[in-house]
Amino acid sequence: MALLVLAVQLDDAWFVRHVAVPAQYLLAPQWLHPVVRAVPAAFGVLLMLLSGPISRASAGDLVRNGLAALLACVPVEMLLRRDVNGATAWRGKKLELKIGRPDPRYGWVLLPSRTTALGAGGASPVPYAIDAWGGRAADDRGAPDPALPSLVVAGESIAVGHGLPFEQTFAALLAKRLGLQLVSVAAGGYGTDQALLRLEDTLPRLSRPVAMVMVVPLIQLERNLQDYRPRLELADGALSLAPPAQGFLTGLRLRDVVVNELPLLGEDKLRRAIAVTAAELREAARVTRAHGAEPIFLAPMVGPRRPVDAHDEAQFLRPLFVEQGLPFVPIDLEPGELLPFDGHPGAAASQRIATALADALSQRLAR
Repeated sequence: MALLVLAVQLDDAWFVRHVAVPAQYLLAPQWLHPVVRAVPAAFGVLLMLLSGPISRASAGDLVRNGLAALLACVPVEMLLRRDVNGATAWRGKKLELKIGRPDPRYGWVLLPSRTTALGAGGASPVPYAIDAWGGRAADDRGAPDPALPSLVVAGESIAVGHGLPFEQTFAALLAKRLGLQLVSVAAGGYGTDQALLRLEDTLPRLSRPVAMVMVVPLIQLERNLQDYRPRLELADGALSLAPPAQGFLTGLRLRDVVVNELPLLGEDKLRRAIAVTAAELREAARVTRAHGAEPIFLAPMVGPRRPVDAHDEAQFLRPLFVEQGLPFVPIDLEPGELLPFDGHPGAAASQRIATALADALSQRLAR
């Protein structure tokens, strides 16, 4: 009965808040919400049909049933043990591991001074040139000049320009428009904590940072709580770096799928994600200004162009940006502007992003 009541409560507003926005970058498929509601309902009906009166259940019955359920998990765990590129099957095929390596501080970084051509979904291969500092660049020779006025771009795969030639990425277009050297510290799959750590370590290396752009898709709310990698945690208002979760249970692939990959954030988990993400964005702005540069955040969202308050995402944009007084540029990416093979912004969308950021930064830098 409890499972049936739960299925009724998982309405549209619940789905948007707990699944569609914080755990989905692309628009959630139409079948996902009915499935999410059907699972507890189906289990509830099944239990009602199969369960006898509680008075008939002995302690031995409960032990045997519990043991059977535990043993049923063993073959599933063994199937999930297959690795790809030195990582789990659900992470090993990601771009960041094909052109990168694990890192004890950031989780992973892109391999420096190297160019790799990769294609996806039948698309033509795209060269990813990584400079000596580990950021995407026009070619893999050399490194940023610390003495030049610089634009620092932090974030994840949209910041890298996944699927686009370098010259078509918004970062390259924006740097050219502003007349600044591009210093990229982005890597695919990053949360805001990883982006912040890269930013904190890179800004002191630059003599004249002018502006910083951090890309913040709201799927990072889910990423920021994943514990299979090093991550920033918030305790008593302070951020601290925590190592990957350790122990027997945390090493189980089943546990990893449920805790780190299930695209659903319960209310308590969601509130923690909002709190730690907000703290990381505040710190990114603070450290950027401390080095004399102007920060701005990009909030990409998939869907038709509309006012900020008309977005389902507005309930998260307010605590992350508006209430903290952080400058941000919301960008609506229409489905037709996305690359057909993986959903990242295409060339036209990249150009539009660069224009919006250039307009916003030009006004702020002119003050």
